[in-house]
Amino acid sequence: MVFVAFTWSCEDPNTLSVGKAFSGNNLQTILIDTFSVVTSTVQLDTFLTSNTGTVLLGRYQDDKLGVVSASSYFQVSYGGSFLPDYSSVYDSMVLVLPYNHTVTGDTTKQVKINAYQVTEQMMIRKQPAVSGIRLSPFSAGNGFFSSSSFRYNPTPFASGTVTFFPHTDTVSIRVSDKFGANWFRLAQQDSAHMFSIETNFVNTFFFGMYLNVDPSTVGSVAGFDPQKLKLRIYYKKYYGNYLRQTFHDFKIGSYYQFNNIQFDRSGTALASLQTSKGITSYQTGNISYVQPGTGLVTRLAFPSLKTFFANNPRLILNAANLIVYPEPGTFPKNLLPPSQLLLYTTDMTNIPLSSVAGGAAAINYDYVYGINTRYTFQLFSYFFGQIKSSASTITPMFLTTGVPGNSVQRVYITDRFHPYSKIQLQIYYSYVPN
Repeated sequence: MVFVAFTWSCEDPNTLSVGKAFSGNNLQTILIDTFSVVTSTVQLDTFLTSNTGTVLLGRYQDDKLGVVSASSYFQVSYGGSFLPDYSSVYDSMVLVLPYNHTVTGDTTKQVKINAYQVTEQMMIRKQPAVSGIRLSPFSAGNGFFSSSSFRYNPTPFASGTVTFFPHTDTVSIRVSDKFGANWFRLAQQDSAHMFSIETNFVNTFFFGMYLNVDPSTVGSVAGFDPQKLKLRIYYKKYYGNYLRQTFHDFKIGSYYQFNNIQFDRSGTALASLQTSKGITSYQTGNISYVQPGTGLVTRLAFPSLKTFFANNPRLILNAANLIVYPEPGTFPKNLLPPSQLLLYTTDMTNIPLSSVAGGAAAINYDYVYGINTRYTFQLFSYFFGQIKSSASTITPMFLTTGVPGNSVQRVYITDRFHPYSKIQLQIYYSYVPN
């Protein structure tokens, strides 16, 4: 009965004939696209978010995933001594945040940005030197994690209400004159060599900066470029007999920059989801979710594929394509899905283990009808090895992205029972009729 259920399917009417090379037999090729792909949403444990190349900042509310907020910690450096002479005059100080042109959420709403001074040293979390521990590729190594945080002065030294325009260049926030003028005065004196020896600056004077948006504002999460982010002091300096405007930049140390990402799924179908646990797409409206910034991945299992080939040893696998569809109508321009999805193997522990051969697919938009937007994975090598292995089942996989800490983009994945654009595993196999 199992054999009949999975062979009664879409059959390619164009069979491939190979003639005399097989002693006159006709090698026929069949397409089956009705193999079960069992999907569920899994919550990963915390993961590294340091040195991702993106500063995430903002809060937005998702209809299915609740409220997502992103803030960031930085270590500030000056890239060379800053020793203005006593004749120089302080003007102002600003925090400059250059966009990297990514955004998720409603950009028409204003958000209030606050910058705080970190009051303790930012200590890197080191990987324990214990052999035999399996670690996710997303959490292996030293660094800062999505849940990492440090104490900071509760009074912001810079604050401003803005509307994110990610297609422009920068956001600029005015630093309080009290804060900026104090830095300038200390740099002029530099009695403790804080502005001429960088280790003194970062280890004793200014441990770092914490940047967030006020919890009362919910709009969008924008991405910024940490390589260009800076605190800039404007001041006037004598050039000959003329007092002219100039500036000095305090830049961000990218290794000590990381994103803290929080979420509140109260009132959603995922409210009860726990770390390293999963919830089937049947329980979430025939949808599973991928949102790497909050640790949401889609688990894929293939319960019938191994049995099918084991019961039919004369069949030869020719090709295997996994087609993943975002739910139609759920990705307007301000909520675009990830441009690429990746596959990683997993097991009963729900830990991402290793990347999959052929497990990378870029999104292909259907600009005509809007219902066939898809990611297509070519997985012949993976499934061929799995079918030939001694394991009794196909190793399950996670669907996610490669750098989870640099985006809160999300995508709703349709399962095999969804009324539109169902997830598909297409298997092409050949056989020689008797």
